[in-house]
Amino acid sequence: MRENQQNCVQVREHKKPDSSILLEIELNNPKKLNVLNLDIIYNLNKTIKAWQNRTDLSVVFIHSAGEKAFCAGGDVVEVYSKILEYRNKGLDPALAVKDFFQTEYETDYMLFNFQKPVILWGNGIVMGGGMGLFMASSYPILTETSRLAMPEISIGFFPDVGASYFLNQIPQEFGRYLALTGCHLNASEACFLNLTNWTFLQKDKPMLFDFLKQNSFKNKFEFHNKFNEFYKKPQFLIEQNCWIKTFKEEIVKALKFKSLEAFYDYFSQIQLENKKWEKNRQNFLKASPRSLALIFEQLKRSKNQKDLKVLFEMEMVIALHMARSSDLSEGVRALLIDKTDDPQWSPNRIEDLEQSEIDRYFQEEEGWNCSLQV
Repeated sequence: MRENQQNCVQVREHKKPDSSILLEIELNNPKKLNVLNLDIIYNLNKTIKAWQNRTDLSVVFIHSAGEKAFCAGGDVVEVYSKILEYRNKGLDPALAVKDFFQTEYETDYMLFNFQKPVILWGNGIVMGGGMGLFMASSYPILTETSRLAMPEISIGFFPDVGASYFLNQIPQEFGRYLALTGCHLNASEACFLNLTNWTFLQKDKPMLFDFLKQNSFKNKFEFHNKFNEFYKKPQFLIEQNCWIKTFKEEIVKALKFKSLEAFYDYFSQIQLENKKWEKNRQNFLKASPRSLALIFEQLKRSKNQKDLKVLFEMEMVIALHMARSSDLSEGVRALLIDKTDDPQWSPNRIEDLEQSEIDRYFQEEEGWNCSLQV
């Protein structure tokens, strides 16, 4: 085994019996829940790019150090600091975060299109940028400890990292509910929504790694067959309560409303005696009106778009506009810096938003160059 440590990303090459290579990539910043800062994103990007055309590569295994989280998302505190730094210097805040988002989206895009099987072990918290890596892998695996979410609505942002694609793949538009409420999912709920087909018990991670290390896979087709046979032998399936299945009817009722105003009116009135329902409802009602409107528009525009590159570039444009607005920095301040949970959104009412303003968030500004460099 050869190991190359790149700050908080450890890359290990394992020689297999057939002389091919199992590439192990480990996020190694457990004290910070393996959040993705620019340094980690650069190293992930560099590693994926270097290995995407290697003929001796058999399979990729991505996981993380620690039990609490695979990855809790992007380092939005770092993003916040950069935005403030640029604002204080009179510079364009969009340019403060362009490298971060562009490199992150390019990494996800390369994983979506990777030529060899990519297995990702999504234990613990899998949120935001962690969800981007999870959904981009060809075999995303969950455990009994997994907690998934796209929680950007709570910080005045929007679900990015390819969510324009994968949230629209969820049946019955449940993806819109996840985006607008930041709803957390366990492994059973994620399987119910077709976010993955594979669940393992946490204790079986060494068994999976040994399978990947000892077996030969000539191509993706052979890997798929052998992996499915391996998956059938032990009983890896997880039995958990499926809240989203229990409340399916109520969620579908909410999703029948096709305008933000109608959706808001419904959530303002409907109250159920359930803590998770109420938490999700409050997340929605307290959210930035601009973020809510952008999410509605984002998922509508991307619904029938299958070109992932186009979708990632659309998200780039939105993200840079969000960096210029006050809501993202205000949301991060209130939730993660001062921890007062009292964000002052601008505007703070849905009715004060103009459609023309929302449309502007989908228009690239001169000099941004939001094309993915892949």
